[in-house]
Formats: sequence, structure tokens, C-alpha cells
Amino acid sequence: MGIGNYAVKRLLLLVPVLLGITAVVFLLVQLTPGSPITVLLPPNARTPSQIAALRNRLGLDQPLYIQYVKWVTNAAQGDLGRSYATRQPVTEMIVDHLWPTLELAAVALFVALFVAIPVGILSAVYKDTAIDHFGRIGAFLGISMPSFWVGIMAILVFALFWQEWFGFQVIPAGGYVSPAEGFVPWLRHIVAPGLVLGLGFAALTTRLTRAAMLEVLNEDYIRTARSKGVKESTVVLVHGFKNAFIPVLTVLGLQLGFLINGSVVIEQVFQWPGIGQLLYTAVEQRDMPLIQGIVLLIAIVFVFANLAVDLLYAFLDPRIKYD
Repeated sequence: MGIGNYAVKRLLLLVPVLLGITAVVFLLVQLTPGSPITVLLPPNARTPSQIAALRNRLGLDQPLYIQYVKWVTNAAQGDLGRSYATRQPVTEMIVDHLWPTLELAAVALFVALFVAIPVGILSAVYKDTAIDHFGRIGAFLGISMPSFWVGIMAILVFALFWQEWFGFQVIPAGGYVSPAEGFVPWLRHIVAPGLVLGLGFAALTTRLTRAAMLEVLNEDYIRTARSKGVKESTVVLVHGFKNAFIPVLTVLGLQLGFLINGSVVIEQVFQWPGIGQLLYTAVEQRDMPLIQGIVLLIAIVFVFANLAVDLLYAFLDPRIKYD
């Protein structure tokens, strides 16, 4: 089976998977404690008639299976309903907040690809040297330190304390600036949350790259290439890293979803108006349609990231056949 036919087959198989995801998301949101009624109605207005009228307006008085069928049918057409709190279309709210989160994810992914991977390769090539020790300690610290604590420390040191010490801020204390408003202001605002979000991601990528490279560099074909006089850089980067990158690619694909999901804490710390902050607000307000829409988006990102990783395997390793 060619890669094109395999892609079509996988896309068709995603239909029942996505239906299962919608069912799980809908049921989990319905089972969460609390009711939107207590948020939308003030205590002095919670009379039985007003509660019944609000439940009827929101469609909460219908059986769960009818609510689910309506939600899935509308979601398939791009309509995720309206927010209970703002009455805005959920799809529009997600789209408005998606771009800032994608910016953070892009910076974190840049850190993983262009910082963590070279450090992981160097740690494997120069095993048990100062370079290796430095890379392993950095990866250990990156995994061990909670992202919210790192974010708070970054704001305290480089925004608040720095202004007291030197009269200016290295980074703003929070907020968001669009790239359209200027590259330098945008960079100053995104560098801190982007690096903090990518810290754990980069640490995991460094350790995995080092482990994969150590295994590959001990293979017979690597020794054969060296015995033929191939340049060490070619041996490491072409013969070694190309094969070692396959398990790294798997983790990178899985982590794309975690980057969006993990931005909840970072966006709260840095007051970044992305999907994470939107989800936090929706949970506080028991905004069921908005919670369902965001969780569904994160699940879809996971599913399609796995599909993309599977398709990329064939380009990295010709031995992989889609039978």
C-alpha cells in the first residue's frame, strides 16, 4: 500500500475515533461538579420558574442523548454552540484566542528543535565529558522545575527586580502584543512565556535525543562508515541522527498537543490571551459549550499530530512500508 492510500485509510479510520472523542468529551463535561445555572443566575434570582426558563433556553432540560446528538451534528458543521457566559459563538472565541497560543507553541517548538536536539547530539557524541554533564544537568533541571514557578521567577527577576535595580525591564510583567504591532515589542512579550513553556519540552527532547543517539552510534553500520573514512560530521548527522530522530519525532508529535494543553498555567502566569486562559475562564464560569469546544480542539490536535508522525516515518526510514 502506498503512502497516499495509507493516508486515505487512516483518515477514514479517524471518523469513529473522533466520534468516540466527542462522546467522551461531552460526558466528562456533563459529569463535572457544578452547574452553569449557579453562575449565570444571581442568588436572589434563583426561583424555580427562572431556573426552569434558563434551563429551557440553554437546552439543558432535554435528555443527554438529544443534547449530544445536537452538539455533534452542529460541531460537524463547524458550529460549537454559544458561550453561556458571553453568548458569543464558541467557534469564533476559539479562533480569536488560538493564534496567541500557536505563537507560544511555535517558540517552544523552536527551542526543542534548535536548542535541545543539538545539545542532545553533542551529549551523546561527547559522552561523559563536561559537555555531556552540562547537557544532562540542564535537562534534569528543566524537567524538575515546575513551569509556573519558573514563570513567576522570570517575572520577579527580569521585570520587577530588574526595574528596581537598573531602571528598566528586560521583559514585560505580562500581557500580549500582536506581531502586527511591531516585531520587537512582540518578541519582548513572547520570549519569556515561550521559553518557559518550552523548558520542559526541551528537557525531555534533550534526554530522548541523547539516548537515541547513544544507541545508534554503537550500531555496526556506524563503525563501518567510520572505517571507510567518512567524515565524523557526516557519520553523526546523516547516518546517525537520521535514524535516531524516529523516536524523537514520535515524542515531538505527541508533545504538540501537550504544548496547547500545557499553556493553561503559563498563560495565566503571563496573562497571555490564548486558549489556555480561555479554558481557565470557561471552567470558572461552568461554561459547558466553551469547555467542550476547547477540549475537543486539543483532542483533535493530538489525533492529527499522530497521523502526521506516522506519515513522516516513511520519509525518514525507507525500510518502513505501509502494508
